[in-house]
Amino acid sequence: MGAEMRRTSNRRAGRIHCVGIAVVDALSGPLAEYPTPGTKPQVNTKRITFAAGGGAVNSAGALARMGLRSGVFAKIGKDPNGAFLLGELRGAGVATDGMRVSPTEATPFTFVGIHPSGDRTFIHTPGTNLSFSPDDLAKDKLFDCDFLLFQDVWVLPRLEGAPGAELLREARQRGIVTFLDECYGLGPDKAVLETMAPFCDHLMPSYDDLRVIYPRMDEERMAEHLLALGAGHVIIKMGARGCYVAAAGQRRHIAPLRARVLDATGAGDCWDAGYIAGLARGRDIVAAAMTGNAAAAFCLEASGGSAGVPKYRDIERRADAGCVGG
Repeated sequence: MGAEMRRTSNRRAGRIHCVGIAVVDALSGPLAEYPTPGTKPQVNTKRITFAAGGGAVNSAGALARMGLRSGVFAKIGKDPNGAFLLGELRGAGVATDGMRVSPTEATPFTFVGIHPSGDRTFIHTPGTNLSFSPDDLAKDKLFDCDFLLFQDVWVLPRLEGAPGAELLREARQRGIVTFLDECYGLGPDKAVLETMAPFCDHLMPSYDDLRVIYPRMDEERMAEHLLALGAGHVIIKMGARGCYVAAAGQRRHIAPLRARVLDATGAGDCWDAGYIAGLARGRDIVAAAMTGNAAAAFCLEASGGSAGVPKYRDIERRADAGCVGG
């Protein structure tokens, strides 16, 4: 743990690569209910927005908006949705040379219903996510970075578990700082998470998702369990309750920042980006978690995965102020 901390603190804000899913999101709301065949076949919403989404895309986009160098490693189809994603990523300044394009499969797509509370429900078409495998990754490009975020565990069945653990192990062996997050996706899988956890310098899961596989644990016990498996630092994201930090000898809850919630899409992914950016800019674990909270707050106040994320200095200023917005 000490060596990893020194590795992180000695780095300047280097290149950050994000492995995970790339999805076209159609965000529609406010959605009070879904249609019911034969009873209420149509419901209306006030707006719909098409956006680049998926954990890896959201995090990389947020990092680029903060002024850091980021790249996405994901698999898409050779179709209009795939072309849209590439255009959006390049327009945001995210490197796309690690993207794999399939000539026969569909680009992942999600209809996101945004409810009046800001909560979301999803109708998802996995497409290329189901076939994305280590063979789709150009390792010379993937490992040309200082920080590696493996996003979207439980969504990529051929990449996660043992193959993902090997990627993280090799990254650490090369001196790259590793991060891991999950997505409810195809359903939380305890074995997959616990196989990959020992190779994470920073593990950043959602409390709500962890409750599925650890129903008798609170966040403190979850964190201790994951640390015992070998994770370097564990930060559990708790939504409106902020986050819980178990790292570098510290155990503490960090309160969220007030925000006018419009859309929760991508908030956890933007938290990851803010946290990584904080570490890359030399902040300690707790201060970096605060920048994660600030990045998530900005995300909540805009529609779309990372559209509301500003420059890093504004995120750091909001984190240090402790309470801006509401």
